[in-house]
Amino acid sequence: MNSINLTRPNFSADKIVFKQTQNSLREKQTKKSAYIAGTSGIAIAALSFLAYKNYANIYKMRLAKDLTKELGQKITTKHLKSIMTKKEMLKLLPKLNEQNYILSRENLKNGTFLADLHSHSNHSDGRISVENLLNQAAEYGDRLNKINGKKFIFALTDHDGIDGVKEALKIIVKNPEKYKNIKFLPASEVSFIFPCQKDSERFRRFQDNVQMPEMLVYNLNPFSENTKNFFEKIYQSREGQISKAIDNMNSYYKNSSFSRLEYEKFFHFPNKKLCFLNQHWNLWNYIHTKSRVIEIAKEQNKNADELYETILNELKQAKRSINPYNLDEYIKNKNIQTKSCMINDEIKKMLVKTIFPQKVSETEVSSQHEIMLKDIINYAKKENAILGFAHPGFTMQNFNKDKCLNGMKELIKQGEGRIKFAEKFHQAYPIGKEIEENELREYNEILDKLKLINIGGRDNHKDEFIPKI
Repeated sequence: MNSINLTRPNFSADKIVFKQTQNSLREKQTKKSAYIAGTSGIAIAALSFLAYKNYANIYKMRLAKDLTKELGQKITTKHLKSIMTKKEMLKLLPKLNEQNYILSRENLKNGTFLADLHSHSNHSDGRISVENLLNQAAEYGDRLNKINGKKFIFALTDHDGIDGVKEALKIIVKNPEKYKNIKFLPASEVSFIFPCQKDSERFRRFQDNVQMPEMLVYNLNPFSENTKNFFEKIYQSREGQISKAIDNMNSYYKNSSFSRLEYEKFFHFPNKKLCFLNQHWNLWNYIHTKSRVIEIAKEQNKNADELYETILNELKQAKRSINPYNLDEYIKNKNIQTKSCMINDEIKKMLVKTIFPQKVSETEVSSQHEIMLKDIINYAKKENAILGFAHPGFTMQNFNKDKCLNGMKELIKQGEGRIKFAEKFHQAYPIGKEIEENELREYNEILDKLKLINIGGRDNHKDEFIPKI
């Protein structure tokens, strides 16, 4: 009989071995998972950083893409290193003070002058070419960089237009190394209609219910569809305004000769688009000066067109502004006897009713031919642009002083977070003519309460951007 081994197997030892093996496997799996998680975390962090970096560069990427199409050659963000982004604006501009915006011999010499965020080229009412402006800025940027390692920050803000900015970007990308020590801001100074309160300083000075403040629009892409559509709307609306005004006046004065060519000759900057620079004021001046000369010609039994040509040429040669008030001064100086009025009330009512902006209430205006603040804000939202009050003292003059703070707060609220700046350090206020020094101090105190980022500019219109020292 075979013996049977009845010895019990050592299950406890097997269990111990099994557990040790299981624990070892778990430990390896944990280390593997930790390694994977760690590398994944690094990868995710790296991707997040790249995504953030790319997000910050979206503006430049879009510019590069549109410039590639515009120029027919490959343009990358490397060509656009000198272009300032919104992120850079919000980081750097709060650090600047008033002296950084003041162009003086001393500030130029020691490198204190760091920025100018308001300037004009010959694409609007400035005299300097875009290329000359860029050359002077680049030269100063190189000098500034040697003094303190900083770059010169500046913006081109032509009135209601983008042609100058387009030209500037095309010049910069062709030679980016030349402009390595500047930070350039593509921008525009856009006018909008706004109600003028009857108890305001602006109404006291000009006796008009509607004014045209201006908003600085920064970080725009002049080649985008949003930008094209926005400015085309301005151009087309104001083109219609010209035609309608001339037609109305030729109907009012039978056999008269109001014409577009005549308007362009005396009331518009040569070789500029007709829709720039608060156009309805130019039309207003043209219509009222021409109308008054027609009345004088009737009284003197003279040819209205010939008399008009003579008077306006004399005003132009005397380098006087051509408007109804200077015409009134001319009439007095020439001792011309006339029953005509400086402003024809009947024509004024007709223009306001059919063509010009109208005040609807203390807070509302309407117009078929001019844009409003809400139009600028809607554009800024689509374009991801950033806004600032140009020479804000003029905007605040439209409010009664005790309503000014709340009025400005309301405008900022309407901006839905897009209005970040105020040109508190504007360098070209006509002190004593359109605004008083003590009045400006009061407005600046209000600006401080609004907690916007204070910026500045010289509103340069000269043929020299930065003088040599």
